[in-house]
Amino acid sequence: MRILNKKNNLLLLGFCFTGITYISAQDSTNLDNPTVFTTVEMTPPVEPTITINQDPRINQLLDIKTKMDKDGVLSENYRIQLYTGDLNKANTIRNNAEKTFPQWRADIVYETPNHKVWIGNYRSKLETDRALKEIRKEFPNAFPFKPEKK
Repeated sequence: MRILNKKNNLLLLGFCFTGITYISAQDSTNLDNPTVFTTVEMTPPVEPTITINQDPRINQLLDIKTKMDKDGVLSENYRIQLYTGDLNKANTIRNNAEKTFPQWRADIVYETPNHKVWIGNYRSKLETDRALKEIRKEFPNAFPFKPEKK
């Protein structure tokens, strides 16, 4: 039994010795740098450049759209009607409205069978009510409305 025990111990010792020599042989390849880690140099990323090729007329279109938005051509705005009736009286009222309220544009719109005088182009009901309060001092029959889109 002792002989088997000695054989097992020798066999175990041989395996350990073989493993140690194998590991030391692996480490001997890196004699100049005893650590396992190596240094890596990172370069900063290159800044990307973006080139946009656009038609110069796009800026002109954007300016036109901005102006149309301000004038209320593209959106559903409120207006105030001052008069409805014949053309001669409508012209007189429009001229009077433009002199009295130069900050708002007055137009004559023909809807069969009458000519209508509309003033302003307001973005909100609140803005319309404020203007109406001022306009009614000169034109007491004025009323606000929302024009239908054609």
